[in-house]
Amino acid sequence: MESEKTSVKDMNTKATENKGFLSLSLFLLLQGQFISIMGDMVYEIALGFWVLAFTGSPALMGTLMATSLLPGVLLAPFAGVVVDRSSRKKLMILTDMIRGITIILVAVTAIMGLLQLWMVFLAGVILGIGGAFFGPAAMSVLPQMVPQNKLTNTNSLFGIANTGADILGNSLGGILYVLIGAPLMFLINGISFIISGISISLAKIPKNKTSEITSQNFISDLTKSLGFIWKLKGLFYIMILFSIFSFLVHIAVVLLIPLFQFTPGLGAAKYGIAVACFTAGMFLGMIVLSAMAIHPSKRAALMLVSLCISNLCLVLFALTTDFYLMSFLLLIAGISESVVNVFILSSIQSVVPDDMMGKIMGLVGTVTMALIPLAMITGGILAEFFPIRTIFLVCFLASFVVFVNLFFIPSVRKFINFDPSTQSIADLT
Repeated sequence: MESEKTSVKDMNTKATENKGFLSLSLFLLLQGQFISIMGDMVYEIALGFWVLAFTGSPALMGTLMATSLLPGVLLAPFAGVVVDRSSRKKLMILTDMIRGITIILVAVTAIMGLLQLWMVFLAGVILGIGGAFFGPAAMSVLPQMVPQNKLTNTNSLFGIANTGADILGNSLGGILYVLIGAPLMFLINGISFIISGISISLAKIPKNKTSEITSQNFISDLTKSLGFIWKLKGLFYIMILFSIFSFLVHIAVVLLIPLFQFTPGLGAAKYGIAVACFTAGMFLGMIVLSAMAIHPSKRAALMLVSLCISNLCLVLFALTTDFYLMSFLLLIAGISESVVNVFILSSIQSVVPDDMMGKIMGLVGTVTMALIPLAMITGGILAEFFPIRTIFLVCFLASFVVFVNLFFIPSVRKFINFDPSTQSIADLT
């Protein structure tokens, strides 16, 4: 118990030494992610509408999206071990370059008129594998680059950049699909990955301890990480309930493109605008969070209020057919979601030791994303038999019930409200 307290204290001391908050390296990492995410948004819109036009099947579109997520779910525990035992910087550069080259090849094939559905599925698998390693690595380097007391602000800053990229990508994506078509949009995403890799290569990211990866230390690391999560009941319950929540929400999310494609008066351009409104809301929320000093003891209460507002807006979204009201509701939902995302991530980064960050992030990703591929397939199949808006309504109401129950668990509130300046990990067990 005493060693755990010392560990947290050592992390805090290490984090505050020789680390600038808004350094050039942090900016380069931020810039790379901004460009890459914007390219991803453009690509996802192009891919969704291309598959829907090519097959006319929401079920097949959902299956394709699930395929790209499945590698991330299956590989996340292994990826977390690799992240903690390898150079995180080199890993991020390598995965960016591989994904960039893959999508550029897809784009060239599409431009030549030779693109087949199986090629898109294969590219989705490669993108999923790359993302499985890049995600935990990117989340693990932030605590190495900024002081502990600046983690919430830094996560908000990265959230601002990410949602800003979402806004631009979604706003432009629908319009670009109409103007230039899917092949050139694929090319934009491929180039964005290459630019991201170059930006990260120029950033000075503190080296983490590296060691040989064997089957023995893999099992040992995985067992240790599982034990750490099991001991922190608050984190364990958050992971389980977030997994259920993600399943319900992604049944609806995968049907947004068919909803706009098959509803008279909507279409690709308005889809981009509506989704951009959601990310614009997240952008605004994170700007506010990055400038505020919110005491950890208030996080859980603010999260509960935010989740109630977000789910209420999504339920109303399912009931209306007015495009402007739909966009406004998504804007408010986005503001509320930003609070949840930033607080959860900051709580995890405040509690988890640096040498376990990649493994824990990998396991968190595995559990919370485990049901998303199934949700996407389920959503596509349900859309063949039921009205899309009915599916939306049921899913958002159910997700509201799941999340409200989360805050009735004392260990969850303690975890979210954890203050590393006055508490140790022992206080959470």
